[in-house]
Amino acid sequence: MELYFIYSYIIIILGFFGLILKKDLIMKLFFLSIFQSGILLFFVVLAYDKNIPIITSDIVKDAADPLIHSFLLTVIVIGFATISLSLVYIMILAEKFKTHNVDIIEEELEK
Repeated sequence: MELYFIYSYIIIILGFFGLILKKDLIMKLFFLSIFQSGILLFFVVLAYDKNIPIITSDIVKDAADPLIHSFLLTVIVIGFATISLSLVYIMILAEKFKTHNVDIIEEELEK
């Protein structure tokens, strides 16, 4: 179980550093999605518990808390909506400035 926590930390760190280091807006959005996936994996692993009060049968041995998973489903839908909206904004910026590079867009806005 601790191995999955380590995987989620690696995915979160990869997404965070990619978000900081990349200058292309599309790549920043891609790494933001990776960062969100790492957070979701962390909470899915955190939701695992052997003693869930809802399930009383002995047939199901390994299960996760359904309440946390219902919240995570909402987070996935909201994340998809924000990434889609961000992609539209990137398309508008690319049409106006003819680039996806953050540095060039900032230089053009300072003029």
